[in-house]
This record gives sequence, C-alpha cells and structure tokens, in this order.
Amino acid sequence: MGEVNLSFDISEHLSQRILKWDYPPGHRLTEEGLCSEFSVSRSPVREALGILVERGLVDKNARQGYTVRRLDLEEIKQSYDVRLVLEVAVVDLWCERGPDPAILDALERRWTELRDGLPELSPNAAREDEEFHRVLAQAAGNGVLTRTLAEIDSRIHFVRLSDITNTERLRQTCLDHLEILEALRRGDKTTAVAALKRNIEWGKTNVESAIRDALMRAHLGR
Repeated sequence: MGEVNLSFDISEHLSQRILKWDYPPGHRLTEEGLCSEFSVSRSPVREALGILVERGLVDKNARQGYTVRRLDLEEIKQSYDVRLVLEVAVVDLWCERGPDPAILDALERRWTELRDGLPELSPNAAREDEEFHRVLAQAAGNGVLTRTLAEIDSRIHFVRLSDITNTERLRQTCLDHLEILEALRRGDKTTAVAALKRNIEWGKTNVESAIRDALMRAHLGR
C-alpha cells in the first residue's frame, strides 16, 4: 500500500511540473534521475511514469525512454469544446437547483472589484478566472462533473495563463462573468450560456499564440 501511494505522489509531482511547463514538451524523464531525486527504488518511479503514460502526459519510446508528450493543437482545441459542454452542464444544474445567493454574492463582489480596479491588471487574473469556474462547478453539486472539468482545465492551464494579459481582455472577462452570475440569479439559462460561450471561445481562438508564449517562457526559464 505504501509503495502504491508513493507512486501516486511521484506521479502527481511530475504531473504538476508538466502542466505548469516546468517540463516542456519533449523533455526527457529518466528512471535513474527520478530515483535519485525522490530517493526511491525503480519500482515506484516506473509505476509513476506508467500513470503519466496512461494520462497522456508522457510518451514511452523503446529507444528514448520517457518524454513529455508533444502538443497536439487539434486536441487542445477539442479540450475547449469538451470544457464548453461541461460548463453548460454546470449552468443546467444551477438552473435546476435554483441560485445559491451566498456564492453568487461572493463571486459578484470579487469580479466587480476587478472591473472597478481597471485599468490596473490583476497579476493573478487567469487564476481568478479558473477559480470562478471551479467554484460554480463545485456548487452545482455533481462531483464527477467537477472532477472531469478539473482534469480538462489542467490540460489547458498553460493556455489560460496567456488568456487575460491585457486590460481590455480582463474588462470583457469581468463583464462576461457578471452577466453569467446575474443570469444564474434569474434562472436564465439562455443568457448564461451565451456569455459562457463568449468567454470560452476567446480562449480557444488564443490557443496558438498561447503555445508560442508558453514555449518562450519555458525556453527563457532554462
């Protein structure tokens, strides 16, 4: 049992590095290096790498060993499509269950603050955006939906870091989020979904430039 947990812990550490681009696409992972870093035997390291292969984060090659998976532009765009389907399902659940005023009030206060603070750009705007959608999903009450959405979000995290990088984009995000919140108060699914689509589709169109930005950050960080 201890070794299983150890393998999982190692896989989680490596996953975070990959998803944050500490390990960019093509980065090679060796059993020897990981054994030394984590002070463990080959068995849990091999299990951890197997988990990453199953998750699609790492490729295993007979000659090169393990490498961080190369980016598939179409797959990333498809992840945005799946995210939209899941987010619409969140809106459906909210409209079925009725509004939760406390959650809506807290989110509205925060995004009103961000809007009123313009033209100052919050350094954590992208993470605030992720938190907005996470809170709504969690409050919808479907754990499987919340976990699935979190997994999709982790795969496109690097794109979202390059999403809100200027005042006008933050302004529009604030307006979209406040419109979603007001629509959820009224149980207005049509308006909430329209604002949601506008918010997510922009990120999807930004994928290619986000990849360039992430590659540049990874290169400069070496």
